[in-house]
Amino acid sequence: MRWMIVAVGALAACSGSSETSGQATRPPAVNEPATAEGPSPSPAPAKAAHKLDAEEKLVLPSGATFTGSAGWTVDARPDRVALVSPEKDLTMVYVEVKAADRAAAIAAAWKIWQPDFNLVAAQQQDLPARDGWDAIGQTLYVTPAAELRFVGAVARRKGPTWYVLLLDGKQAGLDRRGAQIGTAIESLKVPGLDKESFAGETAHPLDAAKLGELAAFIEEARTAAKVPGAAIAIVQGGKIVYEKGFGVRELGKKDKVGPRTLFMIGSVGKSLTTLMMARLVEQGRFAWDTPVVQVLPTFGLGDDATTKQATMRHTACACTGMPRQDLEMIFEGKATPEDRLASMKTMKPTTGFGETFQYSNLMVSAGGFAAAHAYAPKAKLGAAYDDAMQALVFKPLGMTSTTLDFKKVARAEHAAPHPRDLHGEPVAVPIAAEEWVLPVRPAGGAWSSVHDMARVLQLELARGKLDGKQLVAEEQLLARRKPQIKINDEFSYGLGLGVGTQHEIAVVSHTGGTGGFNTLFAFLPDHDVGYVIVANATGSGFFNQAVERRLWELLFDGKPQAKEDLTTALAIMEKQRSEELALIQADPDPAWFGPLVGKWTAPGLGQIELRVDKGKAVLDAGEWKVPVGKKTDRDGTVKLLTTGGIVPGLELIPREQEGRTVLVLDDSQRSYVFERASKP
Repeated sequence: MRWMIVAVGALAACSGSSETSGQATRPPAVNEPATAEGPSPSPAPAKAAHKLDAEEKLVLPSGATFTGSAGWTVDARPDRVALVSPEKDLTMVYVEVKAADRAAAIAAAWKIWQPDFNLVAAQQQDLPARDGWDAIGQTLYVTPAAELRFVGAVARRKGPTWYVLLLDGKQAGLDRRGAQIGTAIESLKVPGLDKESFAGETAHPLDAAKLGELAAFIEEARTAAKVPGAAIAIVQGGKIVYEKGFGVRELGKKDKVGPRTLFMIGSVGKSLTTLMMARLVEQGRFAWDTPVVQVLPTFGLGDDATTKQATMRHTACACTGMPRQDLEMIFEGKATPEDRLASMKTMKPTTGFGETFQYSNLMVSAGGFAAAHAYAPKAKLGAAYDDAMQALVFKPLGMTSTTLDFKKVARAEHAAPHPRDLHGEPVAVPIAAEEWVLPVRPAGGAWSSVHDMARVLQLELARGKLDGKQLVAEEQLLARRKPQIKINDEFSYGLGLGVGTQHEIAVVSHTGGTGGFNTLFAFLPDHDVGYVIVANATGSGFFNQAVERRLWELLFDGKPQAKEDLTTALAIMEKQRSEELALIQADPDPAWFGPLVGKWTAPGLGQIELRVDKGKAVLDAGEWKVPVGKKTDRDGTVKLLTTGGIVPGLELIPREQEGRTVLVLDDSQRSYVFERASKP
C-alpha cells in the first residue's frame, strides 16, 4: 500500500521540522464532535493490558484485524486498541468511528483516546484512495521543538467507518520502530476491502505501443517533477527490451542523457556488494555465517555482545539493531574506510538483535570491506573493495562503465548531481560534492548506467547465469533473497535486497539516494521482468515510483493511477515547502548570525565553520559547503537551517549550556552538541 508508506514516511520526515513544532492550542476540528459518531459494535469486556510475546493478530471492536509486533504492550478496550512500544516512548491507538470526513473522524478518534487533546494541526492531507479504501488522509500536529516529539494520525475509510491510527511519541521511537508501525498500518484488514491484485496474471509483452506510452509518461512526469535527467532500462524474457534516456545530464547544458550515462546509484549498490560477497562465499573465502571478527579482526561495535554475534550475513540484513547514524559519514566524508570502521566502536544497537528492521549503511560498509579484506588481505580496505568489485562483479558481468572512481567518472559520460534549493528547484553541483560516500562506498558509492544495471537484472532473473554461463552459484545468489528481517506483512529485507510481494506479485527491489541522485531497481522473478530507473535530482523518489507504477499498469492492465499519484505527491511537497518557507529567513540578519560565526566541533561530526562568504551565511564542513538561513518554529525556537547544497534541511539549535553557547543537531536517535572551537 504505497500511500500508507508515504503517510508513515511523512510523519518521520516531519518529526524534526517546523511542521511538528509550535504552540499547542485547540484545533478547530476538536470543536466539531457533533459531525462524528463513535463505533457501535456490541460492547466487549476490556482485556487486561499485556505484553505480546510474539507477533499477534489483534482484533478491533468491529472485527477488523491488524498485526501487533512482539515486545509491544497491547491494551484492548471496547472503543479502541492501544499499543505501547517496548521503550514506552511511543503509543499508537486504533479507533473506529463514523464521520462525515477525515478531519471529523480524526477529531472524534482523539476525543475517544485523549478527551483533552488540543494540539494544532500543522498539516492536513487527503491522499488518493488506494487498495480498496474509499478515502485516505493524514494529519500532523504542532509540538514544541524541545520535546523531540511527533504526533500524527492516519485515517482510512471503508463504507461508513473510518479506521484511525493515532501516533504520539518520541522521534527516536519512530526511527527505531518505524517498520513495526508500518506493519500495524498496512496489515489492517476490514470486511469488503478489495486490494488491487495481479495474482494469476501473466505480464504482457512490452511491445512498441506500450513502450511508446511509457516513454510519453516518463517525459511528462520528468517535467512535472523538475527532474533534469532520467533513464530507464527494462529486461523481459532474458533480453534488454528497452533502454532510453530523457532530459539533460546537467541543467544549463545541452548534453542529453542516454542509456550509458553514468549516475550514482546509491543504496542500490548494496545488492552489488552482496553479489561480490556471494562470489567469495562460493570461493570458500568465508561463509555467510562466519563471524565478522574472524574475517576482519579490526571490526568492532560499542556493544561486545553484538560484535561477537555479528556474522557476515548480519552486516547486510538490517537486523542487528544498529541505527543509521548517517550524519557521521556525511560530515566526516574525508575519513578513510579504516577511520570509518574504527568509529563504529563507539556505536551501540538501539533494539535487540533480530528484533526489528533498522537500516544501517555503516554495517553494510563493514561487511563489504571485510569481504574485500578476505579477497585482498594485504591491501588497504578501500583499494581491496574496489579491486574485488571490479574482478568479481563489474568485469564478469560486462559492466564496462560502472566504477567507484570519481576521476574515471569525470572523464566519462556522466550526469551531474542536482540537490534542490529552498524553492524545490534542482541546482547542479560538481560530482566532487558526492565524495563523502567514498569511506562507506560498499553501502552506495558506485556509479553505473541503466545499460550496465540491465546486465545485473539479466543475471538475477536467470538465477546467476549470464550469456549462457553460470557466473554466480545459484545457491549463493538466492541466499541474498532469503528474508532476514520483517519490514511489514508483505515485505522483508534480505541481504542488500528487499523481498516480498506487491499486488500479490513476487518482487525483489531496492531504492537508492545520494545528495543529488535517486535510483529504483526491481525485478519480478516469476514474470522474467526487471527494470532500473535513475534520476539526477534529489527528492525524485516519487518520480521513480510513478514511472514504476505506470510500467506495472502496462504490464498487468493496472488501474491508471500513476499520474494521480505523482500529481498528489508533488502538490503535497509544494504545500509543505510553502509552509516551511514562511518560517525561514534565507539571509539571516548579521546581528543574529554574527555571534555564531567561528569554528565549532562535535564528537562524531568533526569540525564545521560558520562564516559569511560574499555576503551570504554559510556552513563549511570541509567536505562540503552549504548556505544557511534562520528558521523560527511556531513555538518560537530559532534555528540555523542549511538551505541548499548537498545536505539541505539540517537544523542546528543555538542553546545556552552551563553558561556557554552550543549548537545542537538532533538526528532522531542521537543528539550532537557542537562546542565552540574558536571565534573569527
